[in-house]
Amino acid sequence: MSYTKRWAAQVLAEALSFQRSAVVVGARQCGKTTLVRHEMPVPSQYVTLDNDTTLKSAVEDPAYFVKTAKEKCLVIDEIQKAPRLISEIKMRIDEDNRIAQYVMTGSADYRKLPQTTDSLAGRSIFIRLRGMTEAEAQGKPPAFLKKAFDRDFPGLGECTPCSKKDLFELVLKGGYPQARTMPANARWRYFESYAQAQIQHDLAENWNLNRFRALQTLLEYAGIYSSKLLNVQELCSRLGTTRQTINNYLMALEAMYIIDRLPPWLHKDYDIGSKTPKLFMADTGLMAYLLNIRHAGELLPDSYQPDIADISGKLVETWVYNQLAAEIDLYPGWRISHLRNKNKQEIDFMVEGGRNKLIGIEVKSAESVSMEDFRHLKWFAKHAKHPFTGIVLYAGNQIGSFGDSCYALPYSALWA
Repeated sequence: MSYTKRWAAQVLAEALSFQRSAVVVGARQCGKTTLVRHEMPVPSQYVTLDNDTTLKSAVEDPAYFVKTAKEKCLVIDEIQKAPRLISEIKMRIDEDNRIAQYVMTGSADYRKLPQTTDSLAGRSIFIRLRGMTEAEAQGKPPAFLKKAFDRDFPGLGECTPCSKKDLFELVLKGGYPQARTMPANARWRYFESYAQAQIQHDLAENWNLNRFRALQTLLEYAGIYSSKLLNVQELCSRLGTTRQTINNYLMALEAMYIIDRLPPWLHKDYDIGSKTPKLFMADTGLMAYLLNIRHAGELLPDSYQPDIADISGKLVETWVYNQLAAEIDLYPGWRISHLRNKNKQEIDFMVEGGRNKLIGIEVKSAESVSMEDFRHLKWFAKHAKHPFTGIVLYAGNQIGSFGDSCYALPYSALWA
């Protein structure tokens, strides 16, 4: 496959311009190895711990292993396989303050592994690589939110048509670069292997979690609950297990970047909001596999599934979350959260772009919008104590203003 430049490359270059090491983390198959092999801004030497011989060498003599690159930056792929290397790297960079000595990649957050005893706090920049966004796939810069804060929306003709079926096709592709290029049936096989082999293997190897049937069931529920408030007690009841067991598996899946917890929006100037996080799958291709959805036509209203509106809605909301989060990760101080109060007034996403910059985003999979779709955004706009912009994303091709600084934008505005 040809290489598609990733937004995170600019963060890696910035990190190595002043810091001694960097860690690129993300789910398996999201493109970490491809990124570090194409985008290293300094001379480097690459090694992977997926190679058994290399792994044994790293485990048996970590002190020698971390010195092998000499004057080059040593790139170590899959660092979580040999967490003892962290202590040696820490010692090395404490003795030598040169920048850009090490880059590590990890399919799991090594800081959360049971066998990890050290970290690189203050010595390394952590860079999250998410699945590929549609804007990245089209070679576009990360501009949607940056411009939305200034209400600088695309002009007439800049947004290409994106019908509901087009949207569903993008959702089912997900963000893993290899899976995006596959036809539906091949993609199904890919995610079947991904869920059964890679995720379960990593859980058993790194966390000693061997209840594979419980894991498979929990993964399926992660797909069902994605974009919903996280209710651990309900998961305990459905799976017939303890809160501690559920929390252990959720923590491991989060550390492997399979799921994310989206925090609630809380602000000292506002006495509103739930304190319960939402659960999101980190890839909608995998999520669709877990929900038994293979083709975009299955998500259309005339589908045979009676609950298809709920399924398509949470798939689209999860896809939008991953598009937004990839841009937010690029900017220190930017945050994404959700809002819900005791009156069930809710906004899908609240995006903060530093001091006093706030956007509320509602997600609709319909091809048209009405004033009713803006009711929660307008409610918040009337109570807002800081500049606020409300956006409804929908499957159309027209941009419209609905008053109170609220706008309807087509999904293609994400990459216009």
